[in-house]
Amino acid sequence: MKSKQAKSWILGVLGFAFLVAACTVHGELREAQYAWWRGQGPVVPHESFPADCKLCHVGENWNDLKKSFRFDHAKETGVELRGAHKQAQCLRCHNDRGPVDLFQARGCGGCHEDVHLAQLGPDCTKCHQEETWQPIGQLEMHNSTRFPLVGVHAATACRRCHVGAEVGRFRPVDVECLTCHRADLARANNPNHLGLGWVDRCDRCHLPTDWNQAEIDR
Repeated sequence: MKSKQAKSWILGVLGFAFLVAACTVHGELREAQYAWWRGQGPVVPHESFPADCKLCHVGENWNDLKKSFRFDHAKETGVELRGAHKQAQCLRCHNDRGPVDLFQARGCGGCHEDVHLAQLGPDCTKCHQEETWQPIGQLEMHNSTRFPLVGVHAATACRRCHVGAEVGRFRPVDVECLTCHRADLARANNPNHLGLGWVDRCDRCHLPTDWNQAEIDR
């Protein structure tokens, strides 16, 4: 009886070991098949790619790309890649999400997440250009609003007034001085602003260059 139990136990252990080994090998193969190629992006099926395989691949190992790989996107597709898009890896656009034409028709939002949640409209080129996604011309655009940025306001981080700006969320803000400077008013005791009733129209004494230039010596 004990012999049968031992034999059964040994067979069970061997079976489990075989299963683990099979799963591991299968997992490694699957991982290799769908691996992330450094600098190229995720591996996805592209049987319909209209080009000779030797344009990119060398030998029998499909994971090895030609070091001299070059692809004239404008010549081969009729679509010229400009700015930072020249450096984008092929699979950033041509992947398993669907035909690239579908996403291209949606404009910038087809590939780039709208972190502004449509608060700033669909035309990304108002703030961004293809060389880099860093925003440009912010002061000029802000000068067309109810609150042109001059003096120290021009050097103030957006998030100081627009909560959520650090993640691309911009909401309208009240342009009254106290909206941002209520704590400054409470500390103003030379002279005592609150005691004198000086709680609005800060621009009568102050300029947006330095809040201390209107200080009165004791």
